[in-house]
Amino acid sequence: MESGGVGMLIKDVCQKTGLTKKAIEYYQQKGMISPKIGENGYRYFSQEDVEKLKRISLLRKFDLSADEISKVLTSGTPEVVLREIMYQKEIEHQYEKKKLELLKQLIQGEDMETIENNLNKLFEQSTIKKRLLNLFPGYYGKFISIHFGRFLNIKLETEEQREAYETIIKFLDEVESFNIPKDLQSVIDTFTLSFSDADLQNISDAMRDAVCDFEKYYDENKEILQQYIEYRKTEEYKKSDAARLMELFRKFCETSGYYDVFIPAMRRLSPEYNDYYNKLMEANEKFLEKHLEVKDWYEK
Repeated sequence: MESGGVGMLIKDVCQKTGLTKKAIEYYQQKGMISPKIGENGYRYFSQEDVEKLKRISLLRKFDLSADEISKVLTSGTPEVVLREIMYQKEIEHQYEKKKLELLKQLIQGEDMETIENNLNKLFEQSTIKKRLLNLFPGYYGKFISIHFGRFLNIKLETEEQREAYETIIKFLDEVESFNIPKDLQSVIDTFTLSFSDADLQNISDAMRDAVCDFEKYYDENKEILQQYIEYRKTEEYKKSDAARLMELFRKFCETSGYYDVFIPAMRRLSPEYNDYYNKLMEANEKFLEKHLEVKDWYEK
């Protein structure tokens, strides 16, 4: 329902689009729509917002991710972007179809060595993300998926990428385990159980958004960031489990080769991650310009 020509309220938008309030709020947070905020604090959605949400809803039914939808919406040539996405999904579909065919052959008693050879050939054609998850099914695989997965939906194409890929495999396979005291292990277990993969992915997405548009993120979260900085100075924080874990992880990264081996290899492996890394460094510099007192956070 229009409110004095200002726009529609969220309940009316839900009815028109079939989306839930949470979904609409999520798409707003992702910057896909920008409703006007009235003096009463209510959000007022334009007809353009509604049409955009209808398009988002349609694309979601094709299992497009939020990132993929965002690319479609912001592109001057959405048809081209959709063709690229369709092509990638066709490749993934064919990959899964071939795997199912090989599984059927295994069930039917076909020679295991032949099946494994065919599976290895198929594996060579898969994305870097899938290959790494296959090689590291435990903690390291999950770590890669959450923090780097969106940069690795590509195939190995160049000699530099192959070299970087082998470097990453060697690093992950040989790096010493991250030893955590038993009292802190229970804290991590509790934290891990309280967050789903989707929650962790949302955290990762928020980090990406902050890096890609630091000034906007900083302006919107200035007070929260200042409160966090002040909290980090307190004795309460310094004696907390979070501070102990942060220090342990910092030392692990410094001594394990994470900064000197893993990250440089990841930058060579994925051009998209390399671009993100450069933006991350820029965001860190801008943050330090505003808050010199946190310089020690970035020191190795």
